[in-house]
Amino acid sequence: MKDITVLAGIVTYNPEISRLRENIESIITQVKQVIVVDNGSSNIGDIKKIIKNFERTVLVELNENLGIATALNKIGEYAVQKEFDFFLTLDQDSVALPGLVAEYKKYLYLPNIGLLNSYQKDRNLQEQPTINTEVLENRTMRTSGSFMKTSTFNTGFKFDERLFIDKVDFDMDMSLIRAGFHLYQIPYYGLLHEVGEISYHKFFGKKIITYNHSSFRRYYISRNSILLIKKYGFNWTNLYFLLGDFGKIVKTLLFEQKKWEKNKASFKGIWDGIRFRISD
Repeated sequence: MKDITVLAGIVTYNPEISRLRENIESIITQVKQVIVVDNGSSNIGDIKKIIKNFERTVLVELNENLGIATALNKIGEYAVQKEFDFFLTLDQDSVALPGLVAEYKKYLYLPNIGLLNSYQKDRNLQEQPTINTEVLENRTMRTSGSFMKTSTFNTGFKFDERLFIDKVDFDMDMSLIRAGFHLYQIPYYGLLHEVGEISYHKFFGKKIITYNHSSFRRYYISRNSILLIKKYGFNWTNLYFLLGDFGKIVKTLLFEQKKWEKNKASFKGIWDGIRFRISD
Protein backbone atom coordinates (compact mmCIF):
# COMPACT_ATOMS: atom_id res chain seq x y z
CA MET A 1 0.00 0.00 0.00
CA LYS A 2 1.27 3.45 -0.95
CA ASP A 3 2.55 5.53 1.96
CA ILE A 4 0.26 8.52 2.46
CA THR A 5 2.26 11.76 2.53
CA VAL A 6 0.93 14.57 4.72
CA LEU A 7 1.82 18.25 4.98
CA ALA A 8 0.87 20.26 8.08
CA GLY A 9 0.28 23.97 7.60
CA ILE A 10 0.17 26.60 10.34
CA VAL A 11 -1.06 30.16 9.78
CA THR A 12 0.54 32.79 12.04
CA TYR A 13 -0.12 36.42 12.90
CA ASN A 14 1.73 37.77 15.95
CA PRO A 15 1.71 34.34 17.63
CA GLU A 16 2.66 33.57 21.20
CA ILE A 17 6.09 32.09 20.55
CA SER A 18 6.03 29.42 23.25
CA ARG A 19 2.66 28.15 21.99
CA LEU A 20 3.89 28.14 18.38
CA ARG A 21 6.89 26.05 19.44
CA GLU A 22 4.55 23.62 21.19
CA ASN A 23 2.37 23.53 18.08
CA ILE A 24 5.26 22.59 15.78
CA GLU A 25 6.69 20.09 18.26
CA SER A 26 3.35 18.31 18.51
CA ILE A 27 2.84 17.84 14.76
CA ILE A 28 6.31 17.56 13.20
CA THR A 29 6.67 13.91 14.25
CA GLN A 30 3.31 13.04 12.67
CA VAL A 31 3.81 14.47 9.16
CA LYS A 32 6.44 14.62 6.43
CA GLN A 33 6.80 18.41 6.51
CA VAL A 34 5.44 21.52 8.22
CA ILE A 35 4.87 24.86 6.49
CA VAL A 36 4.30 28.05 8.47
CA VAL A 37 2.63 30.87 6.54
CA ASP A 38 3.02 34.21 8.27
CA ASN A 39 0.65 37.14 7.76
CA GLY A 40 3.06 39.98 8.50
CA SER A 41 3.74 39.33 12.19
CA SER A 42 5.60 42.00 14.15
CA ASN A 43 7.54 39.22 15.90
CA ILE A 44 8.70 37.56 12.68
CA GLY A 45 12.28 37.49 13.98
CA ASP A 46 11.22 35.27 16.87
CA ILE A 47 9.24 33.05 14.50
CA LYS A 48 12.32 32.56 12.31
CA LYS A 49 14.40 31.59 15.35
CA ILE A 50 11.85 28.98 16.35
CA ILE A 51 11.62 27.47 12.87
CA LYS A 52 15.40 27.14 12.58
CA ASN A 53 15.24 24.65 15.45
CA PHE A 54 13.07 22.23 13.48
CA GLU A 55 13.96 20.05 10.52
CA ARG A 56 11.46 19.66 7.68
CA THR A 57 9.84 23.00 8.55
CA VAL A 58 9.63 25.90 6.11
CA LEU A 59 8.45 29.50 6.47
CA VAL A 60 6.53 31.51 3.88
CA GLU A 61 6.36 35.22 4.66
CA LEU A 62 3.46 37.21 3.20
CA ASN A 63 4.94 40.42 4.72
CA GLU A 64 1.48 41.86 5.45
CA ASN A 65 -1.80 40.65 6.82
CA LEU A 66 -3.54 39.23 3.75
CA GLY A 67 -5.99 37.22 5.83
CA ILE A 68 -6.32 33.60 6.85
CA ALA A 69 -7.93 32.54 3.55
CA THR A 70 -4.91 33.68 1.53
CA ALA A 71 -2.55 31.93 3.96
CA LEU A 72 -4.58 28.71 3.79
CA ASN A 73 -4.46 28.81 0.00
CA LYS A 74 -0.66 29.13 0.20
CA ILE A 75 -0.62 25.92 2.25
CA GLY A 76 -2.81 24.14 -0.28
CA GLU A 77 -0.73 25.39 -3.20
CA TYR A 78 2.45 24.18 -1.50
CA ALA A 79 0.85 20.76 -1.00
CA VAL A 80 0.03 20.64 -4.71
CA GLN A 81 3.52 21.81 -5.73
CA LYS A 82 5.28 19.25 -3.52
CA GLU A 83 2.80 16.49 -4.38
CA PHE A 84 1.55 15.72 -0.88
CA ASP A 85 -1.48 13.44 -0.74
CA PHE A 86 -3.17 15.35 2.12
CA PHE A 87 -2.66 18.53 4.09
CA LEU A 88 -3.63 19.34 7.65
CA THR A 89 -4.40 22.95 8.63
CA LEU A 90 -3.74 24.32 12.10
CA ASP A 91 -4.26 27.62 13.88
CA GLN A 92 -1.22 29.14 15.55
CA ASP A 93 -2.50 28.29 19.03
CA SER A 94 -3.61 24.74 18.25
CA VAL A 95 -1.66 21.78 19.58
CA ALA A 96 -2.15 18.39 17.94
CA LEU A 97 -2.47 15.49 20.32
CA PRO A 98 -0.43 12.29 19.77
CA GLY A 99 -1.65 9.99 17.03
CA LEU A 100 -3.94 12.47 15.29
CA VAL A 101 -2.65 11.95 11.74
CA ALA A 102 -2.41 8.18 12.20
CA GLU A 103 -6.02 8.21 13.37
CA TYR A 104 -7.12 10.18 10.29
CA LYS A 105 -5.46 7.61 8.03
CA LYS A 106 -7.70 4.89 9.51
CA TYR A 107 -10.76 6.60 8.02
CA LEU A 108 -9.64 7.22 4.45
CA TYR A 109 -11.99 4.44 3.32
CA LEU A 110 -15.02 6.68 3.96
CA PRO A 111 -16.91 7.69 0.80
CA ASN A 112 -16.55 11.13 -0.83
CA ILE A 113 -14.36 12.67 1.85
CA GLY A 114 -14.32 16.44 1.72
CA LEU A 115 -12.72 16.94 5.13
CA LEU A 116 -11.86 14.91 8.18
CA ASN A 117 -11.67 16.51 11.60
CA SER A 118 -11.57 15.34 15.20
CA TYR A 119 -13.01 16.40 18.52
CA GLN A 120 -11.21 19.37 20.03
CA LYS A 121 -10.57 20.31 23.63
CA ASP A 122 -10.92 24.04 24.27
CA ARG A 123 -8.46 25.10 26.96
CA ASN A 124 -10.90 27.66 28.32
CA LEU A 125 -14.09 25.59 28.44
CA GLN A 126 -15.09 24.18 31.81
CA GLU A 127 -16.98 21.34 30.13
CA GLN A 128 -15.61 19.58 27.04
CA PRO A 129 -17.85 18.10 24.33
CA THR A 130 -18.76 14.46 24.81
CA ILE A 131 -16.95 12.28 22.32
CA ASN A 132 -19.12 10.01 20.18
CA THR A 133 -18.22 6.39 19.55
CA GLU A 134 -19.01 6.58 15.84
CA VAL A 135 -17.98 8.70 12.89
CA LEU A 136 -20.43 11.57 12.46
CA GLU A 137 -21.07 14.00 9.64
CA ASN A 138 -20.53 17.60 10.74
CA ARG A 139 -21.64 20.44 8.47
CA THR A 140 -19.57 23.06 10.32
CA MET A 141 -15.95 21.91 10.44
CA ARG A 142 -13.38 24.36 11.76
CA THR A 143 -10.23 24.96 9.77
CA SER A 144 -7.93 24.02 12.62
CA GLY A 145 -7.46 20.28 12.59
CA SER A 146 -9.06 19.78 9.18
CA PHE A 147 -7.51 17.09 6.97
CA MET A 148 -8.01 17.67 3.24
CA LYS A 149 -7.08 15.72 0.15
CA THR A 150 -4.68 17.78 -1.96
CA SER A 151 -6.33 16.69 -5.21
CA THR A 152 -9.67 18.07 -3.94
CA PHE A 153 -8.09 21.46 -3.30
CA ASN A 154 -6.44 21.33 -6.71
CA THR A 155 -9.75 20.80 -8.50
CA GLY A 156 -10.92 24.26 -7.43
CA PHE A 157 -11.97 24.06 -3.79
CA LYS A 158 -10.00 27.10 -2.63
CA PHE A 159 -10.53 29.28 0.43
CA ASP A 160 -12.47 32.45 -0.43
CA GLU A 161 -10.02 35.31 0.08
CA ARG A 162 -12.85 37.86 0.05
CA LEU A 163 -13.86 36.65 3.51
CA PHE A 164 -10.40 37.52 4.87
CA ILE A 165 -10.69 35.87 8.30
CA ASP A 166 -13.91 34.70 9.96
CA LYS A 167 -16.15 31.92 8.60
CA VAL A 168 -13.54 31.04 5.96
CA ASP A 169 -13.79 27.46 7.22
CA PHE A 170 -17.58 27.35 7.09
CA ASP A 171 -17.54 28.71 3.54
CA MET A 172 -15.29 25.81 2.53
CA ASP A 173 -17.64 23.41 4.33
CA MET A 174 -20.66 24.65 2.39
CA SER A 175 -18.78 24.59 -0.90
CA LEU A 176 -17.75 20.96 -0.40
CA ILE A 177 -21.22 19.85 0.75
CA ARG A 178 -22.85 21.54 -2.22
CA ALA A 179 -20.54 19.54 -4.50
CA GLY A 180 -21.55 16.25 -2.87
CA PHE A 181 -18.64 15.75 -0.48
CA HIS A 182 -19.01 14.66 3.14
CA LEU A 183 -17.41 16.20 6.23
CA TYR A 184 -16.58 13.52 8.80
CA GLN A 185 -15.81 13.99 12.48
CA ILE A 186 -13.89 11.00 13.78
CA PRO A 187 -14.39 9.72 17.36
CA TYR A 188 -11.05 10.96 18.68
CA TYR A 189 -9.80 13.91 20.71
CA GLY A 190 -7.09 15.21 18.40
CA LEU A 191 -6.49 18.85 19.22
CA LEU A 192 -6.06 21.38 21.99
CA HIS A 193 -7.58 24.63 20.84
CA GLU A 194 -9.21 27.83 22.04
CA VAL A 195 -11.93 30.04 20.57
CA GLY A 196 -11.76 33.69 21.59
CA GLU A 197 -11.26 34.55 25.24
CA ILE A 198 -14.02 32.69 27.01
CA SER A 199 -15.59 34.06 30.17
CA TYR A 200 -18.55 32.78 32.19
CA HIS A 201 -21.49 34.77 33.54
CA LYS A 202 -24.75 34.13 35.37
CA PHE A 203 -28.04 35.48 34.03
CA PHE A 204 -31.19 34.61 36.02
CA GLY A 205 -29.42 31.48 37.25
CA LYS A 206 -28.34 30.35 33.80
CA LYS A 207 -24.69 30.00 32.82
CA ILE A 208 -23.78 32.24 29.88
CA ILE A 209 -20.56 31.94 27.84
CA THR A 210 -19.06 34.95 26.05
CA TYR A 211 -16.09 34.77 23.68
CA ASN A 212 -14.95 38.40 23.93
CA HIS A 213 -13.81 38.75 20.34
CA SER A 214 -12.28 42.08 19.35
CA SER A 215 -14.25 44.66 17.36
CA PHE A 216 -12.05 43.79 14.35
CA ARG A 217 -13.17 40.16 14.54
CA ARG A 218 -16.78 41.08 15.25
CA TYR A 219 -16.91 43.08 12.03
CA TYR A 220 -15.86 40.10 9.91
CA ILE A 221 -17.98 37.62 11.86
CA SER A 222 -21.12 39.66 11.08
CA ARG A 223 -20.19 40.71 7.55
CA ASN A 224 -19.32 37.19 6.49
CA SER A 225 -22.59 35.76 7.81
CA ILE A 226 -24.31 37.95 5.22
CA LEU A 227 -21.85 36.94 2.49
CA LEU A 228 -22.49 33.25 3.17
CA ILE A 229 -26.22 33.86 2.77
CA LYS A 230 -25.51 35.55 -0.55
CA LYS A 231 -23.34 32.64 -1.70
CA TYR A 232 -25.42 29.67 -0.47
CA GLY A 233 -28.89 30.97 0.30
CA PHE A 234 -30.89 31.03 3.51
CA ASN A 235 -30.20 27.51 4.83
CA TRP A 236 -30.36 26.31 8.44
CA THR A 237 -26.63 26.74 8.93
CA ASN A 238 -26.67 30.34 7.77
CA LEU A 239 -29.74 31.06 9.90
CA TYR A 240 -27.86 29.64 12.89
CA PHE A 241 -24.90 31.93 12.18
CA LEU A 242 -27.12 34.98 11.77
CA LEU A 243 -29.00 34.34 14.99
CA GLY A 244 -25.69 33.72 16.71
CA ASP A 245 -24.44 37.12 15.58
CA PHE A 246 -27.44 38.87 17.08
CA GLY A 247 -26.96 36.80 20.23
CA LYS A 248 -23.39 38.12 20.43
CA ILE A 249 -24.73 41.68 20.25
CA VAL A 250 -27.06 41.03 23.21
CA LYS A 251 -24.35 39.27 25.23
CA THR A 252 -21.95 42.14 24.57
CA LEU A 253 -24.48 44.63 25.93
CA LEU A 254 -24.95 42.53 29.04
CA PHE A 255 -21.48 41.23 29.84
CA GLU A 256 -18.55 42.36 27.68
CA GLN A 257 -16.26 45.36 27.75
CA LYS A 258 -16.13 47.93 24.92
CA LYS A 259 -19.83 47.38 24.25
CA TRP A 260 -20.36 50.29 21.86
CA GLU A 261 -17.18 49.66 19.89
CA LYS A 262 -17.88 45.95 19.37
CA ASN A 263 -21.56 46.29 18.51
CA LYS A 264 -20.88 49.20 16.19
CA ALA A 265 -18.42 46.94 14.35
CA SER A 266 -21.05 44.19 14.16
CA PHE A 267 -23.70 46.47 12.66
CA LYS A 268 -21.17 47.92 10.22
CA GLY A 269 -20.28 44.38 9.20
CA ILE A 270 -23.93 43.55 8.56
CA TRP A 271 -24.40 46.73 6.52
CA ASP A 272 -21.23 46.18 4.49
CA GLY A 273 -22.27 42.58 3.90
CA ILE A 274 -25.63 43.70 2.51
CA ARG A 275 -23.89 46.13 0.15
CA PHE A 276 -21.17 43.66 -0.89
CA ARG A 277 -21.55 42.43 -4.47
CA ILE A 278 -20.77 38.76 -4.74
CA SER A 279 -21.03 36.64 -7.85
CA ASP A 280 -21.00 33.13 -6.39
